[in-house]
Order: sequence, then structure tokens, then C-alpha cells
Amino acid sequence: MVESATNAISMRLGVPLTFQPTNQVLYYDATGFEDLRWGEPVVAETRFGPQIGWVRRTPSLVLSTEIVPYRLLRRTDPEDIRRYYQLRDKAHQDMEFIRQKVREHGLPMRLLEAEYPLDENQLVVYFAAEGRVDFRALVADLKRCFPKRVMLFQIGARDAIRTIGAIGPCGRPSCCSLFLCRFESVTMRMAKEQVLDLNPSRLLGACGKLKCCLRYEHELYCELLACLPKIGQWVQTPKGKGQVTDLNVLLMRVTVALEDGGYSVWHVSELSNFGDSARANGDQVTTSKNSEVQSETEI
Repeated sequence: MVESATNAISMRLGVPLTFQPTNQVLYYDATGFEDLRWGEPVVAETRFGPQIGWVRRTPSLVLSTEIVPYRLLRRTDPEDIRRYYQLRDKAHQDMEFIRQKVREHGLPMRLLEAEYPLDENQLVVYFAAEGRVDFRALVADLKRCFPKRVMLFQIGARDAIRTIGAIGPCGRPSCCSLFLCRFESVTMRMAKEQVLDLNPSRLLGACGKLKCCLRYEHELYCELLACLPKIGQWVQTPKGKGQVTDLNVLLMRVTVALEDGGYSVWHVSELSNFGDSARANGDQVTTSKNSEVQSETEI
């Protein structure tokens, strides 16, 4: 009961908002805005000033730690929408001027997007770069010839793809630009446990990092793998002893190299003696899938 009460205290009514042009999703306290509907635009505080965000889902209970320390200000009116699109066009025009200045200074920066908050107190420019960029000379130049304050904001590879968008190998827009609220760590071990081809060209997303979707089914694979023998393990089949050479985790099927020769595929329920260790001669039958990567890499 104490645990239930603690969980209840830590939950608050929150609403997720998407902000353009970065496609970032942030949760706001929905107190006083309980009737917000999907797709409705609202004016909210952000670290750069008041901006318009679009409701991604109707308000629901979320962990208090998920909610940002900013407030929902009001529902939008036609003037807010008109000003939003007017400032968006102006930001794109001004970004071309800044792009020209970046070329003049020869900086290794790739400008992605720009935006003005509704109060138009500054121009926020998002850029990507391989490492740290010393743009102090650029900022000094912009102060002399640009009427507004310019904030240059460097973002990582994943945030860059979320901002500009991309199409994944599945044929759908990238998850980060559609619904992901945060980036969680993805490891090469997750790919190994899902018995995937460890070819980097198949595992990396448009951002050059391991695909976020590798994490989606990871818990399910861990559950199923706990019920399966390991590759290289000796098992008892209806046709005699054999050594596991491959696994189909989702179908719970095991490919076994029989002791008397030949291969056969069995459902895990037809096998026994999972605890038998490999023979003393140490012969191990492994697949190339599980020998290509020796260490776990976290992104």
C-alpha cells in the first residue's frame, strides 16, 4: 500500500507537445488544460521563449520527472498561428544570410534549421558538426551586421536526423522524427541477442548510430532466450544428441547438428538436457553471426 501511495504521488497529469522545427517532444503539466485534443496547437514556455507546440496525445498521468519546468500559457488564436508562419518564413530567410557568413569564415558547420520564438527576441539556429566548433569570430561578425541576437545551438547526430527527418530501411519516417521523446542507449549486444546479421550497414540508422528500434523487442528476446539453449550447447533431441548451431528466437525453434550427422530443427519443447556442457574436446559449432563482434558497444 505504501508503494502504491508513493507511485500515485509521483504521477501528474501531463500532455506531450511537439515543437517544430526540431520535432522534439516535451511533456507539460496539463493542469487547467485537461480537455486538450490531439493535434491542437497551444502556446507554451520554452528555454528560448514562448513557442507553439502541437498536442501529441490527450492529457494522461505520467511520472513527475517526465514533466518539464515550463508552463502552458494559452490556447492559440488565429493571430498566433499567423505570426508563427510569418516568423518561420523569416527565420528561413535569415538563415541563408547566416549560412553565407559561415562559408566566409570557413567553419565546418552544417546549418539545419532556424526559428524565432513568438516574442522574436532572438534567432535560434541549429547546426551539426563533427566536433567542437570555435565560432566566436562568426558571432562577433553577426553582432555587427545582424539586427537580432543569434543563438547557435549545436545538436548531435540523432537530434540532427530528428530535425531534418529521414526514411528508415523499413520505408517509414524515422522513429525519432515521429514519436520518440528521448534517446535511450542501444548496444551491440542487443543485436547479438536478437540473432541479427552484425553487418554495420544493416544495424546503423541514418544518423550513423545503432538503430533505436533495436531496443523495442529487447526485453521480449531476453525473456525467450532464457528458455532456449545457447549456441554451441549440447542437447538431447528425439533423434539423439546434438549441438545447437542456430536459433529462431521468436518461433522458439532450435537448429541442431546431430551427433550421427545431419541437421534438424526442433521446437524447444522437444529438447531436453540443456545443462549438458560441451564435450571435453571443446569442439564448438558457432555461426558467423555470433563470432563477428566480440565486445559490447554502447551508443
